[in-house]
Amino acid sequence: MIVNNSFSPKDGFIVFSHQKLLASDTEITVKLYQPLIGAVSFSLYSLLRTLVSKDVILSNRRMHATLLELLDIGTNTLYEARCKLEASGLLRTYEQKDELGKLAIYELQPPQLPESFFRDDLLRTLLLETVGERQFQELYHYFFNTEFKHQHAVETTKHFLDVFNIQPQTLQQTAEASKNLAKNIQLPALTWKEVGLDRSFMVSLLEHSFIDSKQVLNNEKKLFAAHMVYGFDELMLISLLEQSADVGTNKVDFELFQRLAQQSKRSLKGDKKIKKDFQQVDVDKSKKEQFLNKEDISLLKACKAYTPADFLQVLKEEKGSSATASELHTLETAAQKNTFYPAMINILIHYMMIDREMTLLNRNFFEAVISDWEQKGITTPEQAMSQVRNFNMQRKQRKVSGPQNMRRRQPKIIQKETLPDWAKDGADLTQQSKFSDEDRQKLKKRLSRFKKKM
Repeated sequence: MIVNNSFSPKDGFIVFSHQKLLASDTEITVKLYQPLIGAVSFSLYSLLRTLVSKDVILSNRRMHATLLELLDIGTNTLYEARCKLEASGLLRTYEQKDELGKLAIYELQPPQLPESFFRDDLLRTLLLETVGERQFQELYHYFFNTEFKHQHAVETTKHFLDVFNIQPQTLQQTAEASKNLAKNIQLPALTWKEVGLDRSFMVSLLEHSFIDSKQVLNNEKKLFAAHMVYGFDELMLISLLEQSADVGTNKVDFELFQRLAQQSKRSLKGDKKIKKDFQQVDVDKSKKEQFLNKEDISLLKACKAYTPADFLQVLKEEKGSSATASELHTLETAAQKNTFYPAMINILIHYMMIDREMTLLNRNFFEAVISDWEQKGITTPEQAMSQVRNFNMQRKQRKVSGPQNMRRRQPKIIQKETLPDWAKDGADLTQQSKFSDEDRQKLKKRLSRFKKKM
């Protein structure tokens, strides 16, 4: 049992959610999540759903004793149930201390849709281990019907504007209104040039290929991800796209494309042909690195020089293992957001694998940090590196100073996963390239020095 001695029934809590939790979510939670988290955690989640506040006021708090009475459980059982909800992605927890006492801020998350759930390697594997092969197959077929192939039929589905008539002026007004309602910061998407790909060259290659160029260009984020994570150039991307395409329809199966990208990466280790320079932005060096020491700057250069897949592989080899398919998929998902440069992803990889000594890139933790960056508008690798170092230093000081001083130094709101307080300003374009075995050994030695200093 997970125990937290500082968790008290007198502590306050409030519950909120960024979006309305739908009644249909309950069926997904019962079928897919309840076997993983257990009956107590499911009951806690259901109870918290009824306590969601539309307008969050910190003074309108309840005590955890209320949850204990309604669920008829003990303090340690409640805390363990909360931890399971957090680990499964159904709850995010923040803590703060004010004049009214200790406060937990619970942000309820909707369950993943069945398609996303079964694509999540961790959730899918845990469900299989929990319920067994037979029940796992029954759950899968409960949510997904048998695929119906209509090879000889031609799609005649009408598009929206073929049926509905909307004036351009009204459409523009609606778009402007939607922007005014958006509360979260939206980071600017990376362009082809910023990513390091030549769009005109790519279009030219597509014109000489049998694959549907319009479909490919509409999925440019997946191309960006393959380039940013693995370092594939335009010619290699075209080759992978053609291998993933159906010659009957000329459509690309992008799930197959992602699998082939992972396989090609493994088979092309040490091949210097796959190399692509990332665009550079002229930023004042003194401004970027004024808070970094020499070791940080050296690590930052390594983060900028290599693709995330290669960077992760080096760190995994240091631990006597290799990058898994699920870890590579996590990197691809982050790259497909099209808002972060590879150096940012590498900094997060180093933070998880070295600073926090994780043996596996936990997808929920990884995506939580990425989401935190998006909300705060974080785009600068130098500032992220500086904040990670400051965060590690503060954590060491708290261990030395003891729990009393630690409570006095707590920031106003602390995310439960103890995520770093990332930077907010600037933008930097970084360089990535494929590296040889000799370069790999040099990077290993460099990262080993950082690991010893932790």
